[in-house]
Amino acid sequence: MEYLTEMQQRVLLALYGNDKVTLRKLIELTKSSTAPVNNAIKILKERRLVEEIEETRGFPKRRYIKLTEKGKRVVEKLKELYSLIEDNS
Repeated sequence: MEYLTEMQQRVLLALYGNDKVTLRKLIELTKSSTAPVNNAIKILKERRLVEEIEETRGFPKRRYIKLTEKGKRVVEKLKELYSLIEDNS
């Protein structure tokens, strides 16, 4: 069984409720830096939890990250778990 790291969870939760987010905004939302966020995105893409969209119109080109349907379901489960933990504190 493979687990989600804390950074991967932070990325997923930051994307939840947003249609698409730039890498810069994602770094800001996760309160992290480029390398950890990029590493998390790479693994999340391999697991098909997020996808990358590149807008080719205009300049400069923009790269967006968004949750897949599977990613949305995973985040909903994560939120349920966090809710249970908070309720039992």
